[in-house]
Amino acid sequence: MEEIAILHLITELNTGGAEKALSRLLTHLSRERFAPIVACLYGGDGIVAHEIRTLGIPVVDLGMYGRKWRIDAFWRLYRLLRRKRPVILHTWMFHANVLGRVLGRLTGVPIIVTSRRNVNIGGALREFLNRWTAWLGDGVIAVCKLARQAEIKRARVSSNKVITIYNGINAERFVALDRQAAAHQVRQTFGIPVEAPLLGSVGRLHRQKGFADLLAAQARIQERIPTIRLLLVGDGELRDDLEAQARAIGLSEAVTFAGIRTDVPEILAALDVFVLPSLWEGMPNAVLEAMAAGLPVVATAVGGIPELVVDGVTGLLVPPHDPISLAEAIVRLLDAPDLRRQMGQAGRERVKKRFTVERMVSRTEALYGELIAEKLGLEYMKGAG
Repeated sequence: MEEIAILHLITELNTGGAEKALSRLLTHLSRERFAPIVACLYGGDGIVAHEIRTLGIPVVDLGMYGRKWRIDAFWRLYRLLRRKRPVILHTWMFHANVLGRVLGRLTGVPIIVTSRRNVNIGGALREFLNRWTAWLGDGVIAVCKLARQAEIKRARVSSNKVITIYNGINAERFVALDRQAAAHQVRQTFGIPVEAPLLGSVGRLHRQKGFADLLAAQARIQERIPTIRLLLVGDGELRDDLEAQARAIGLSEAVTFAGIRTDVPEILAALDVFVLPSLWEGMPNAVLEAMAAGLPVVATAVGGIPELVVDGVTGLLVPPHDPISLAEAIVRLLDAPDLRRQMGQAGRERVKKRFTVERMVSRTEALYGELIAEKLGLEYMKGAG
């Protein structure tokens, strides 16, 4: 019996949350039932593309470099869909959603599943294009309840076509770590004294993540705790601006810009508090990973973050774009090591119960099955996989 062919279309394959979620899904997806391939609009040489290829799954780079919309890339995707004839086209991220819906229908793909991975997808024009093409899809995966509500309200998608499936991670990757050894190595690598309180965050250096507010909060904290250090993992278009801001407010020695790293579990082991001051969000993997690592989290109450972080139990939530509240919450945890441990343990248990990769994969496979039964009939499911 043949496996069900699925083509996953994603905008890029570097180190973002959608890319990680795709890699985790493919790692655990049943290969007895499904035969996946991946196409990206660009970034086929990225870190996540390499991870996917090591699974034995083909990755096709459509070459949409230089500008977001290229006719030659459209043509390559059209030909790929015609040649591979997938039963399911599963799209990830805005550009892949819009392009996949249109070309998927033009090439006769039976089932199109799209994604809403953020509450805000980038302005009025994007919302219009999303709404204009949304009717072409058969189902939408939203990563949190607010994202689901946004898709129903802004894209005018029927509520029975939008399902919330939280991101999931392998918590054991963080639990099994020798935290003491990892923390020692990380602090040594970045020249951070063992006794220095260490804050950290992981994410794209983009306005969405609110790192300018974190630097402002760091300056306030340093007035009270002069030895405080901050480690920022990630890269992006705001790196030069953020480094300039750190210099301007006297934080050059207190803030380390680590760039893109492949040892995030080890880095998390070295932190005392994890901070994510986002202005808007979907379901941030960085917070999931920090909780799995047993860290208390200070984050803004935006998007799906309140669905992850239980205020006062697994961390502290503050309003977005409020460096003063952010600083106060961080200091509160730094002054209370027992509370940090309690929150870290509660966060780890919450991830292990509710946000596992197995749960994410199971719910995704169930959605595939429901749509196959609805669109192609139960007989098709019995004859495949």
